Amino acid sequence: MSSSPSAQFPVWELPEVILYHIVGYVAPPTHRAGILCHRVAPLCKAAHRVVFEEARSVALWDAVLAGDYQVDTAQSDKRKGTRSCKRLKRSPCQKVRDAHRHVIDNTEFAYYYLSELAHKSGKAALTSPKLRGILDEYGPQLRINHRVSSGGAFLVEVCRARHVKEAVILKSLQELVEHRGANVNTNTFEAQNSNLTGLCVAAVRGMPTVVKYLLGKGASTTANNAGRFRLVTNSRKSLRCANVTALGFAQAMRQAEIDNGACEGELKNLNKCIELLTEQQQTQQQQAEVAT
Repeated sequence: MSSSPSAQFPVWELPEVILYHIVGYVAPPTHRAGILCHRVAPLCKAAHRVVFEEARSVALWDAVLAGDYQVDTAQSDKRKGTRSCKRLKRSPCQKVRDAHRHVIDNTEFAYYYLSELAHKSGKAALTSPKLRGILDEYGPQLRINHRVSSGGAFLVEVCRARHVKEAVILKSLQELVEHRGANVNTNTFEAQNSNLTGLCVAAVRGMPTVVKYLLGKGASTTANNAGRFRLVTNSRKSLRCANVTALGFAQAMRQAEIDNGACEGELKNLNKCIELLTEQQQTQQQQAEVAT
């Protein structure tokens, strides 16, 4: 097969619906517009015209609106007995930008209310139905796997939830991962010295069922973490670690608890988390040795 430029098929000459679906294999929803603008359009003048200028670009951007943002342009543009000013008329590309900003704003709102629930107690505390209600109210299109403006992430914030049982956190995580497409390896970046994954938070807080669930969903045991956690035995003291794995952070927390007088019973769940992480790490090492 020839590899000369003349032998390569110009992807921008494909029908707009097919072009949209091809881009769908390259990027997830709400990212496809960026691929079209920054990857396809700059290829050549013909590609730029297809994406931005030609009449067929209307159908392409309508497909993006309908597929990525669930916006029915046929219904939204329908105005009975009214006239629209040309100056205020939005192009299909501009409509996609507006829809994308709307998704970002809704994601910020949803995260804010989740964070509020995660820090409340009693009847106002986080529950799986409350989380589902927030996601439904501001969804369905939310940037679940992206950090918000503060650097926080949905999955990590659920693992941080206070004043709730471990079972509640587990059910909330199942809602995020299994029904909302959350990535278990999403991490926070709230400050230069605060970078945490959900697995690390669950391990350090001593939640073995959550750790087991996240590991089963493919959570990385090698990701580095940085942050600070209060000790259970002495809430006035805290432990800060940087550039450590979830296992290393959990082991450091266990030692800090022991130094502050923790008994074996108080370390039961933390020890279970360390065992799960150690077993997973050993399994991965064995698989790597077999592969080599």
